[in-house]
Amino acid sequence: MQTNKTIGERLLGYLKAFGLWLLNFFILKPANFFKKLGLGVVNIYKRIVNAYKEDKKAFFKGLSSFFIIGLGQLRNKQYYKAIPLLLLLVIIIAIEFFTGGYIYVLQGELAQYPADERLFFFRDYGGFFTRGIWGFFSLGEFVRGDMYRGQRIVTFDPVITWRSADNSRNLLGQGVIALVFLGVFAVVWIASIIDAFRTHRKIEEEGEVEPFNVFIRRIWDELFAYIIILPAVVIILFFTLIPFLFSLLVAFTNWTGRIELGDRLIIWHGLQTFRLILQDPVWFEFFLDVLIWTLFYAFMSSVTVYVLGLIQALIIESKYVVFKKFWRLALIIPWAIPGMVSLMLFRNVFADSFGLVNQILANQGITENVKDFLRMIGLVGQIDRVPGTGNILWLSDPRNGSLAKAIVIVVNLWMGYPYFMLLITGVLSTIPMSLYEAADIDGASNLQKFRFVTFPWILRATAPVIITTFTFNFNNFGAIYFLTGGGPGYPSVPQSLRVLGAAPGQTDILISWIFKLSFDATVRQFNLAAVYSILIFLFIGLTAVYNLAKLKNFWEED
Repeated sequence: MQTNKTIGERLLGYLKAFGLWLLNFFILKPANFFKKLGLGVVNIYKRIVNAYKEDKKAFFKGLSSFFIIGLGQLRNKQYYKAIPLLLLLVIIIAIEFFTGGYIYVLQGELAQYPADERLFFFRDYGGFFTRGIWGFFSLGEFVRGDMYRGQRIVTFDPVITWRSADNSRNLLGQGVIALVFLGVFAVVWIASIIDAFRTHRKIEEEGEVEPFNVFIRRIWDELFAYIIILPAVVIILFFTLIPFLFSLLVAFTNWTGRIELGDRLIIWHGLQTFRLILQDPVWFEFFLDVLIWTLFYAFMSSVTVYVLGLIQALIIESKYVVFKKFWRLALIIPWAIPGMVSLMLFRNVFADSFGLVNQILANQGITENVKDFLRMIGLVGQIDRVPGTGNILWLSDPRNGSLAKAIVIVVNLWMGYPYFMLLITGVLSTIPMSLYEAADIDGASNLQKFRFVTFPWILRATAPVIITTFTFNFNNFGAIYFLTGGGPGYPSVPQSLRVLGAAPGQTDILISWIFKLSFDATVRQFNLAAVYSILIFLFIGLTAVYNLAKLKNFWEED
């Protein structure tokens, strides 16, 4: 006979499950990854050895493309493959040569300087790719005023370019771009090696080289889906991957607004910034406060809009409600108004002096009554020096942080529930009436119909949207920035954060705090902002993937 578990036993079970998940994710999965990586390297080596033993001619065709991309295709007499590959190699070499100063080296410029003098060749004469790689790893060597090769470094010299001071930011950006381009080129090169090997074996089997028109038709048929998405992949590469890598790498530097580019160099800082926010008690306390509020805000903003949208949809679809079209139109208005307009409107509604709410309360003479009520439920800590003369400081008083947070959630509810109302209304129309008829036959009540038929059907269809709504609200910058600006500030801020100007406000979520750290002219803690961005990415990515993996309908293809 089973007995009901106590709350302590259930909590212990949850903690055990969570501990096993942490063990699996942070220890077992990484260990398994490196194990597979090692086995993959061994497997590649075995395949190369087997390829040499099985067909030496095909192996050397592939080896030809290893030394010069496209050479194996040329030896296979597939000129339509060899020419584009060789042309790609020529383009890479031309970009490197014409963007560098190799012409000055050929003219003997190096002979003008002592052989024992320190020289950074790729800094001075490298092209886009070699100088990019040098700059990526070094982040520069000289600032304005340094002496180098008998010349004084200046801010910018358009003639003797190596006299220009190094800009670490530009070097890092150029290095990321160069590495991404070379990475893509390396993938194409490896593919050409494999293609040369496989094509030779195919020619030996069929006894002829595949004609150009047959090749084009086959590629179009077999790779049509990849060809169609290629423009999107290129756009993602340029506008998503490269900026993401740049932001990621900034977290491992000491780049702040106090480093004047040209006068000081950025340096690789390793994990020091991560250690700062996790080990320094001041930073960790503020980070923990902001993280907890971010999680609470994202959860409440997602759950409240879903629940209210569900209730509204059920009410509108009820057989007792008339003029359904009118109510749908009326209730969708908050969602139809641009979000920024709504947020700015509510910011004025809850303004301190001439806000609509304060004016209405003052005209009705109930300001103090409302203030006492809000103070009683713990949302207001504001105390006027002269009772009865002060408006309610909804969004600005540091003692009213809880009130400001409540307003943020309520405003988000007002703006967000119409979307779920429409979504769930559409889902309700897809529920087969046969399910309700079967429930009636079984004698189910209306509550049981909702519990066992309506809600499971709705949840199955909308669960992925709930997860994406949570991830969206976790990064809902606009809802905070345009309504409260992150305020009110904390009643007390430690001197270390006050000097930097880097303290968050009480309604700041992580993304709005990152914005302040990055773009506030008095702060500019770029490395800290990058670290927080990485933490957001990891949390949101893991949360979304984990929850979506639990939804079978999200992965179904048919």
